Amino acid sequence: MSGLTLKQSLSPYFTVGAAVAAHWLDEARDVIVANFDTVTCENEMKYLSIHPHGYAAPPDVNAFNRGEITYRPEIKDRESLVHPSLVTDTSGADKFADFARENGLKIRGHNLAWHASYPWGVFEQLNPSELRSNLDEHFKLMAEKYGDCYCWDVVNEAMNDRREGGDLRNSIFHEKLGDDYLFELHGLARKYFPNSELCLNDYSEFRPDKRDRILRTAMALKERGLVDVIGLQCHTNINVLKHGFDGVRRSLDMYAGTGLKLHITEMDVSCVDWHEAPKEITPEMISDVAEVYEKYFEIFKEYSEYIENVTLWGVSNKHSWLNFMGPESGRGKNKPLLFDDDYQPTEALIRINSE
Repeated sequence: MSGLTLKQSLSPYFTVGAAVAAHWLDEARDVIVANFDTVTCENEMKYLSIHPHGYAAPPDVNAFNRGEITYRPEIKDRESLVHPSLVTDTSGADKFADFARENGLKIRGHNLAWHASYPWGVFEQLNPSELRSNLDEHFKLMAEKYGDCYCWDVVNEAMNDRREGGDLRNSIFHEKLGDDYLFELHGLARKYFPNSELCLNDYSEFRPDKRDRILRTAMALKERGLVDVIGLQCHTNINVLKHGFDGVRRSLDMYAGTGLKLHITEMDVSCVDWHEAPKEITPEMISDVAEVYEKYFEIFKEYSEYIENVTLWGVSNKHSWLNFMGPESGRGKNKPLLFDDDYQPTEALIRINSE
């Protein structure tokens, strides 16, 4: 491993960032400052963190999100839903933002609107005018507090994830505001964040059908001057080694052809897939994680003319969101990031820095 930190070794190519959460920021601050140019707020800038509420989740959130069950709690505080600035808690986001500013780290704003970060079954009961008032007031508040974010993920994960159907996910925004809602919300972001890059951020970005939806939507936004960046989340796992990386290069060629900047926004490499988590993580799996990182960063460097930033979704394996996802047998055992539980470099980081 070279004597360079991560941001030093990658500085000839692009800036490098990490998602950071306020509750573990203090223990990670030295590693963050030494290794990253940019930071993304993992959760505290999302709507539900900024505007806490007392509505319970449905008994099966996943079934609700898939549209398989209906859940409509009684609305008891409609005024605070229409005017979200009446109920706010920015303490976590403020701690994050103050840390970034004090240490000269650029902030990627994440995110202004996301269907998965609203009180379940509540916004479905607002009419379009009420939802528009909510969005306008929330965007305005975020601009007043965090207008210095150099880039914003505007509507997170807006693309349809199913193999069939139209380009847009059937979200609360699509349902209430119509087919042109992305133009409307990106226009709102352009109004309140005139000095920030606006990003269309999504996952499964290298899957051909999803990629083509992202490309069509990005070009439609570009034609109206409403997007600057395509955000490629790049949540992946070690199974990619079985399939190769030709599809990644082919997709990056197509994304680069749009003339928009590219950000890798949420990268991590899971030791397991979503459905078949093993009872234990083997040394071979950990080595495969390192190989995936090595291959991806080789490709990212090839496309550094187009890629402005690469962000990892976390810093230490200790706090990765993947420890809480997937089958019970795999929880708490993942090794998807560049620093271990003690904030020491993993094999993946060593390989990246050795290139």
